[in-house]
Amino acid sequence: MKRVVMGGTFEFLHKGHRELLKKAFELGDFVLIGITTDNFKRDCSVNFEDRKRKVEDFIKSFSKPYKIVEINDKYGPTLQEDFDIIVVSPETLQTAEEINELREKKGMKKMEIVKIPIFYGEDLLPISSRRIREGDIDGNGKRLKPLKINVGSTNPSKINAVRRVFESIFTFEIEVKGISVDSDVSPQPVNGETIKGAINRAKKALQDADYSVGIEAGLFWNEEIKEYFDKAFCAILDRYGNFTYGYSGGFTYPPKVIEMVKKGMEVGDAMEVISGIKDIKKKMGAIGYLSKGKIKREEFNAQAVLMAMIPRISHELYFL
Repeated sequence: MKRVVMGGTFEFLHKGHRELLKKAFELGDFVLIGITTDNFKRDCSVNFEDRKRKVEDFIKSFSKPYKIVEINDKYGPTLQEDFDIIVVSPETLQTAEEINELREKKGMKKMEIVKIPIFYGEDLLPISSRRIREGDIDGNGKRLKPLKINVGSTNPSKINAVRRVFESIFTFEIEVKGISVDSDVSPQPVNGETIKGAINRAKKALQDADYSVGIEAGLFWNEEIKEYFDKAFCAILDRYGNFTYGYSGGFTYPPKVIEMVKKGMEVGDAMEVISGIKDIKKKMGAIGYLSKGKIKREEFNAQAVLMAMIPRISHELYFL
């Protein structure tokens, strides 16, 4: 008979908890479920008996023997009893590995560790009891509050690009705000400086938002054809500290612009000279002028933002 063990606080029985329980009963002939006590988890807003009842209501249809016990530490009964499998979430994987090391030292057999994936809400952020408690989402991950996105710039083309992409992805209300921050790189970034600038903008802009977006345009040297390409690089940071990245398409500048840049002028200033348009980078941008309106800076920036969102849109393939 396979004995499975698992544990948690189960403050709100959300989708991740349900999948954890399903997996345990799928693998085991007997399941021991440890639920943290009120004393161990003092920040929990739901008392032990109510949490236990919710778990029992959910698992009663599985028709397999089980036992629910109180746990007052992160190990529970795993260092005293014999189990074959421990089912964990990504956030408790390390604890399971610690338990196996301790079991081995005590002469006990190691348990097979089965990890379920992270489950995400419709805002593409992990479902958690804390977020449910704060009213951000419900137990199924449905967004209940407007999603806050801070952009590390007050440039309208960047702010509008972010709004455009996020509105195309999410169907609920979003709030996009530009935050004035320094990129801490040179006024005309080249190659890696561009990437650093975007990351710095995202870090500084996050504050109390769900996501922050840093966009930095720069010149990237291509050794094969000996040309600089203008590309926008985007770094997206979420409230959990996770970054995703993306590039826009790239285009080359007229030789005269590159000559001016090599003499110390910023691309934007050089394009003002050539085009005669003041603050061109806050309007159509160099790409709008050079493409004769076929593509504008906002769309160029939006390409980078969308590329940076791809790992989040397909999180089940990227964040294993």
